[in-house]
Amino acid sequence: MFKVGEIVVCVNAKRRWYRLGGLQKNEMYTVTGFNPYDGGLILDEIKSPRSGCNAFAANRFRKVDYNFATSLLNEMQAEQAEQQPIPQPEVERELQPQIFALSLLN
Repeated sequence: MFKVGEIVVCVNAKRRWYRLGGLQKNEMYTVTGFNPYDGGLILDEIKSPRSGCNAFAANRFRKVDYNFATSLLNEMQAEQAEQQPIPQPEVERELQPQIFALSLLN
């Protein structure tokens, strides 16, 4: 299901009777290996204090869906391009430049 080098997102960071070592929900982590006994994920950014292989249960994570993120970004950019700029009110200047006539008096 998961591959080494893949980016995953934590979907379950609830503690049970053991510590999780700082695992945070909705944070992204990089898979660097697998626990040979239970298939848990060994992550680059964080280590599990519970596991001898520093691995977390694979059911706590899901793959990052890059296609969804790309399509959402494209939709947002298209909406922004369609929006008309907000009209700015025209402000009349109250102060007009004054012209001074200079003369030399002796």
